[in-house]
Order: sequence, then C-alpha cells, then structure tokens
Amino acid sequence: MNINHVLVLTTDLRAMECFWVDLIGLHEGKRPPFPFNGLWLYSDDNPLIHIAEQPFSAFGNGSIAHVALEGANYNALLKRLDNSAYSYTEKALPISNERQLFIIGPDGLTVEMLFPLDEHQELTEKKQTLVYETNENFDFLGGKIL
Repeated sequence: MNINHVLVLTTDLRAMECFWVDLIGLHEGKRPPFPFNGLWLYSDDNPLIHIAEQPFSAFGNGSIAHVALEGANYNALLKRLDNSAYSYTEKALPISNERQLFIIGPDGLTVEMLFPLDEHQELTEKKQTLVYETNENFDFLGGKIL
C-alpha cells in the first residue's frame, strides 16, 4: 500500500497554503472542480495534501479529516470489512476512475481506501451516494467531510 493523500481541514485557506507551500515546500496543482473552497498541493507530480476550507465546527477529529491509502485487493478488503464491526461508506468517483471506501476506525479515525474503478463491479449494499454539491457543512458520515 501507498499513502495516496491526506485531507486537511482549515478555516483559513491562505494560511494553510502558506504553511504547506512556503514552509514545507509543496506546490499547488490541478484539483477537480469540487464546489467547495480548497487546494491540492503536490510533491513532484503527486497530489499529496488536499486542503478543504470548512468552519471549525466541521473538524470532528481535528484538522486531519482522513488519510487515503491505495488499496491492493478490493474484494478481500470488503470481505474483511463485512466480517468486522467497523462501518464503511463506498463511493464510485468516475472523474478520477476510482472507487473509494471510507472506513471509520477506532476513536473515529477515517481511512479512505482507493481502488481502480471497474465498471463491472456493483457497489455493495452498504453504499451511500455522496454528491459534492455545496459550500456548506458536509453531512458525510455524521457531519464530517471526507
């Protein structure tokens, strides 16, 4: 597995951008047209840090909203999840040709697992359709932005 990205929430987009760009050394790059303010910051050609501007009340677990990992075996992970007590939400993301599984772990930790989107695979019964439509607070998984 590889870390794909980390989603960081902020109340001050400019300050967070300066921290990651001027201090850490990342650079701004292409970002999908999500209808909320944010940036994708790159290390070389990799979009490593995703930043979303949100009110402080949306920061359920602090400023790190989730960590995203590139998964290796989608079906094996689904089997393990279905045999566990952990809840998850599944989403197909055609714009990036990816399938996402958002898993809620211990202490409310959210982990996003990414897999290539296979048009022949059906979403599981536990799927939830998530649509990015607003600049307001998100209601994903109990009020947290994913």
